[in-house]
Amino acid sequence: MIELPQPPAPVPPRSSRGLAMAAVAAVLALVVAVALINSHRNRDSAARLESDRVSQLTQAPSIPSAPRSSAPGDGPTERLPLVTCPRIRDEQSRLAYRCIDNALRQDGSDVALGLRISLNQEVEPGWVISQGSGNPQSLTSPPSNDVVTFRSARRAAAPAPPSAAEVRAEVLRRTTRALDRAYGDTPSSRTLAARSRSFGGVLGYQVLTEVTINPAYRARHNLATRVERLWTVGLPTTAGVSIFMLSIPDKRADLWAKAEATIATVRVL
Repeated sequence: MIELPQPPAPVPPRSSRGLAMAAVAAVLALVVAVALINSHRNRDSAARLESDRVSQLTQAPSIPSAPRSSAPGDGPTERLPLVTCPRIRDEQSRLAYRCIDNALRQDGSDVALGLRISLNQEVEPGWVISQGSGNPQSLTSPPSNDVVTFRSARRAAAPAPPSAAEVRAEVLRRTTRALDRAYGDTPSSRTLAARSRSFGGVLGYQVLTEVTINPAYRARHNLATRVERLWTVGLPTTAGVSIFMLSIPDKRADLWAKAEATIATVRVL
């Protein structure tokens, strides 16, 4: 008897448990893949953040422009008005006058002389002709060359004008201040004239001082200027004792004779 070959046994169908396990394995594989991708992305993001942080630390910080500060005081801050020769009007100091020379140009406030309006012309490096005006009872030290702070007046509604004695005392005080601050180390000086004087019908006081620059200071700063003449004028105004000053070095001694005529143009506004 010949035996016929047996057909292969059929593959048993997958059980539902096997299908479930396969599905779980597929899901786990997907989860792992997603986690790996996210981990890679997070590492890239962290690396970029760290790179940005290091870049910021190594760059020079940008410094914003500081706002203008005011000098100590309780008054408003005011930008200096522009003035030009030949005629000057200082509204705050209530004075008007002509320039000693039309070549003078406005500079910032002169802290050394305490002038709100200051006009200068250089006669040699580091030395100038100076002319200007101010109100010593209201002017405070400015924080910059073009911003000046003024104390507001705290007087009665109709204050009495400064007396002749107050005007004279302020002129002498301002002359002493100029000698201390504007002519180098320990200059010597002598008074050439001091008198009361009328300016457009307003009685003021005027002092003319001759200043000799200290020889050691001249040598140290290589100055040819030896002597300078300083005119200081005080007038009673609604702003208090207002001051006009004119300072001319000997390199422009040709202007000394013109100084009195220039000072005669001072008027109270």
